[in-house]
Amino acid sequence: AACADIDSEDDYEHPDFAVGLEGGLEKQHYPQTESEKQNSQNMPEELWCMAWMAIVGSSSKSCTAAKAQGDNFSSEDKDQASTSWGYAKTGAFLLPPALCALVLNKNMELGDADDEVFKRVNSKHGGGTVGILTDGEIDRADYYVHALKLALVPWIRPELYLEL
Repeated sequence: AACADIDSEDDYEHPDFAVGLEGGLEKQHYPQTESEKQNSQNMPEELWCMAWMAIVGSSSKSCTAAKAQGDNFSSEDKDQASTSWGYAKTGAFLLPPALCALVLNKNMELGDADDEVFKRVNSKHGGGTVGILTDGEIDRADYYVHALKLALVPWIRPELYLEL
């Protein structure tokens, strides 16, 4: 529940959910050949792009209103509802070597590296790296949607996750 112009603590309506999301990069390397497996210490580092989602909410009726069809879970009293967390991660994709080099060797943020490699301006506020690499098939918002839905699973299937 959103709040605006709160004059006093009595007017404050606590939210049913709070959502956090953070994009990031992971250093990983997956050798493809026997030679790469034997010489992996000499290989350039790879960066994989991904994002984490975290949702905190309660087992209240308003939070479990979107539960799965046929689910008999019931929270009788919103004030007695327990707090739960849901987590999920997006799919990950390998960044091109040019982006990896700028981020790893020049300590550039991904958005700035993206601007340099793809000759764009302020791309971190647009479709993002995923947008340019997929030629617009997946933009930044699309990239987060599945993970956000997966982080909601404890409220879609509350009988399996939430303890009262």
